[in-house]
Formats: sequence, structure tokens, C-alpha cells
Amino acid sequence: MKDELIVPRCNYPWPTITSPIANAFDDEEKVWFDNDYTFISEEGIKRCKKQLQSRVATYMNPTCDDIDLMRPCARLMIYITVFDDYFGLTPRKELKIMADRVYEVMLGEEPRPDEIGILRQMAQARKEWIANGMPQFFIERISKNFYEFIMYGMAEEIPFKQAEIRTYPLLAHYLNFRQYSIGMGPFGDLIEPATNFALPVHIYNHPIIQRCKTLLSMLIVIQNDFASLKKELEIETESLNIIFILSHQYKLSYQEACTEAMRIHDEYAKELNDLHTSLPDFGQYQKEADNYVYHIKLQVSGCENWYHNSGTKRYETQGFIIPQYGSEGEDIVIPHSIFVQK
Repeated sequence: MKDELIVPRCNYPWPTITSPIANAFDDEEKVWFDNDYTFISEEGIKRCKKQLQSRVATYMNPTCDDIDLMRPCARLMIYITVFDDYFGLTPRKELKIMADRVYEVMLGEEPRPDEIGILRQMAQARKEWIANGMPQFFIERISKNFYEFIMYGMAEEIPFKQAEIRTYPLLAHYLNFRQYSIGMGPFGDLIEPATNFALPVHIYNHPIIQRCKTLLSMLIVIQNDFASLKKELEIETESLNIIFILSHQYKLSYQEACTEAMRIHDEYAKELNDLHTSLPDFGQYQKEADNYVYHIKLQVSGCENWYHNSGTKRYETQGFIIPQYGSEGEDIVIPHSIFVQK
């Protein structure tokens, strides 16, 4: 009998809610790809359109039934995913240039006509958030978290992605940078425009709220690693998956590593649920803080729902787009101006 690796499904002690506008942007996102993502190859565009990326926003923010509120959230889901895929092998020095420019545009600068179209999507999302009533401190919040996604997450992954042989980080190191590179900092911030309320700065910065956001990231890291495991097993040099890391560090079989990863996942889920049931006194913002953590939990179960029930083709073989910079055994050549459309 052929041995099989059984990859477990994640379950949660809170509900999974179905979005009433789950597929609302299916046609619109194709227009975005055709107009503003022309720096991707034609084949890459085809792959992107099969991923149904805008549905991540609706699945993970399932109580929102307002298309106008959700539209900039759908834009961000697409541009954060494409940015990660396309620039995933870009050297840190050049990535820093991109991070600085993204930060400027997300905060308020207008992209130049000759700059890459992804910046137009970022600028448009910012304008839509402002038009929908999001305050400046929210714009600063999501811009900062996007910057950290690039520099504390993507940049830390590059040495492992460029290695010619599989090189493993220790688990503690992996979870530290992966909580940023998974993109849940800015994506967790989408709870606020989706619920049409921005948490005041002193509430958002409270350590309990920040711990809940960290747990969101950690849970999605493990979800994502389970979802992408089959595809990543086919990549000889791939090491950035908790299953590979647990197996290597603790000399476990892949099946045993799956069991251990799920144990870690379930501990995070329990902690998130426990924190939600024992929130501190947030005074006049108690209801809003409680609702925010409730929506963090819905993001977790909604993302799991998207992996398995949205129809996405992202985790199939050749589901991702090909990174622009670098490949195995080759020098990396960077254009003079990263964000100028070629």
C-alpha cells in the first residue's frame, strides 16, 4: 500500500460565517489585473485570475455587506499577494527602496504616470478608505503595517528563498518573521473599514489587542502552511513551511510534524478565544474592542473557509506567478528604478 501524508484541516471553537457578497469582485478584479498589473507576464495574469484573490477579503470579513466598504479591502488583498509573489526574491537593498515608495503612496503621495501600476491600486484604496470615512490615523496604521510586512517579513525570507540547497530557520526564528510576511498586519487592519469603525489609537495599541493580532498572524501562518504543503513538497529548495521546519529541527516524520503543527495551532486558537472572553475594561469602547477581536476570529475561520471552499487555484502546481528577480544559480539584476514600468 502506498504511504500517504494526511494533512489535517483546521477547526475553531467559533463560527465560520458566509459573506453575503463573497463573489462581488470577481469581474472587477479582472479589470484591475488588466489595467494595473501589466508588469506581470501574460501567463502570470492568467494564474492570478484563477486565484480568486478578492474573495479572501470577503471570506475573511464576512459580516460586511457593503460593496463600497469592501472594495478597497479587496484591492489590498490583491496587491499584497502580488507584491509578495512578484518581489519575493528581490534583494533587501532594493526591497527597501520599494518599501519606502509604497509607504509614501499609501500615506498620500500620488504615483507618477511611469510608475508600476500596483502603486495606482494602493493610491486608489487609500482614497476609497478616506471617502468611506476612515481617519488619518487608520491610513498611517495600515501603511506602517504594510511597510513592516515588507521589511520585517519578506526581507527576512530572502536568504532562505535564494539558497541553492534547502536551508532551514529554527522554528522560533521562522515564526518571528513569518508573522510579518504572512501579511496579516495590514490585512487584520481591514476589520476596521469592513466594520466602518476605526479603533482609537490607545485601544488598538493595547497589548491584549496586539496579542490578538499576533495570534491572527500565527494561526494564518499554520493554515497557509497546511494549504500550500502539497505544492511546496514539489519544490526541492523550499524550507519555509512549519512542517518542513518541525521535521528538520525535531527529527519528525512529515506526518508527526503535521500533528505537532496542529497542536501549536490549537494552542494559539485557544489563547485567542480565551483572550476574547476575558478582555480588560476598555471603558466607552468596550463594545468596539469586543467586536474587533470577534472579527479577528472571523478572519481566521474565514480564511480557512477560503482555502477549501472558494474555488481558488492558488495552491495548485504552477499556481503562483514567477518572481521577477533572481532564480536558482543566477545573478540578480535589478533595474535602475524599481517602480518604473518597463
